[in-house]
Amino acid sequence: MRWVWALALGGIFFEAYSSTALGSALEALQRQLALSAFQVSVVTSTSMLVALLLCPVAGRLSDRYGRLPMILLAKVLAVVSTLVAIVLPTFELLVFSRVLAGASWALDFAVVMAYIAEFLPRRHQGRLNRWQGMWYIATTGNLLLTAGVYLLGVGDDIWRWSLGSAGVVALLLGIAQWFTLPESPRWLASQGRVREATRAMRLIYRVEVEMPAADVAPARSGQDGGGAAGLAEMFRGRYRRRTVLAGVTFMMQGLEYYAIGWYLPIIALQLFGAGFLPATLGVVAFNLFGIVGGFGSTSVAARLGIRRSMQLGFAGVAVLVLALGVFFDSLPVWAAVALPAAFLLLHSAGPAPGGASLAALAYPSHLRALGSGLTNTAGSAGAAIGLFVFPLLLAELGPRGAITVTAAAPAIGFLVSTLVRWDPEREPETSDTSDTSESARTAAGKF
Repeated sequence: MRWVWALALGGIFFEAYSSTALGSALEALQRQLALSAFQVSVVTSTSMLVALLLCPVAGRLSDRYGRLPMILLAKVLAVVSTLVAIVLPTFELLVFSRVLAGASWALDFAVVMAYIAEFLPRRHQGRLNRWQGMWYIATTGNLLLTAGVYLLGVGDDIWRWSLGSAGVVALLLGIAQWFTLPESPRWLASQGRVREATRAMRLIYRVEVEMPAADVAPARSGQDGGGAAGLAEMFRGRYRRRTVLAGVTFMMQGLEYYAIGWYLPIIALQLFGAGFLPATLGVVAFNLFGIVGGFGSTSVAARLGIRRSMQLGFAGVAVLVLALGVFFDSLPVWAAVALPAAFLLLHSAGPAPGGASLAALAYPSHLRALGSGLTNTAGSAGAAIGLFVFPLLLAELGPRGAITVTAAAPAIGFLVSTLVRWDPEREPETSDTSDTSESARTAAGKF
């Protein structure tokens, strides 16, 4: 189970690392390829636009072919994406590489949360929020590597080194996942492959499970959780408000982070005006607060509940972003440091992990991957909007106006998480347990 945690969350690590790899050296990339502001917007937003389209497809594919094949395919696409970007650096091929990166994101992030959730009993559901801490470890790691390579005097080629390191991470992680991770026992059991599910449970939980004599018919052969039927089920009855809550809040956190957090290197240059290296190290210092908030979000969610922690986090972020924008040109040094740091602390402790965790817990197994995929589609939409619009707003309104406008995103997130009241800690996803055996539930409970 430790390897499941480490290597599954390793997928989150890679996606965060890969995303930061482009942003940490964006100005160098823009100079070397002579990109316009519009072209920068296209490059930075393409991966999220592709993920926006593919996340529901990824959930559907993982329901049909399994969780693990999608996770591994994501690493293959990521390696190819990196090679295309650094070997053939034209604007058109850079956009193509981001298309592949978006497909990798969709296959990985949309599936891995459902994958982890299927190993967890209800009393440990708050541990899903750990993915946010892993996210900030990855972003900090890439920023430190970028700063170190910059000292070697590579100049504007720094962006190649940053993206290239992401390809190495994808390759090593994919190899480790191939040889170590098991398929989800719940998914195997839902397909009638109970003998494989038994072997996976023995491996994961280290418990004795009775081996069935033969496989059985799929538990839900007449109830397909994918396609139009699955989407319709997610938007009716008790699942409707869960879908709205998870989707809208995850979209708003994506917009606020990818507008503000992802552009922290550029914002830091505006704040400190001391060159690439000091600004990059300033962002590293900011991200330390993200690490604290991300790993602390598990305790916050256990104490307050996932929705409540998300609600309070959105409220705090809205105030901070508004203050950062309105007073951007007149901030004293201490406030210029404190406001972005507090933004990352509150964002990572509540809004950021909340929507994805809610989606992974909101549905029964036959809808879980599709629901996570749909929620990540909403998150990708928010990210794409932030990535595309924010540089245009910077060019048109300057940092002050661009940041002030972005405060609308956490305000909407606060409103929705206040009005739509569903807490997985009080109301579990379903009373239906037909997708797994009694022995599977016993093993999961012991874990």
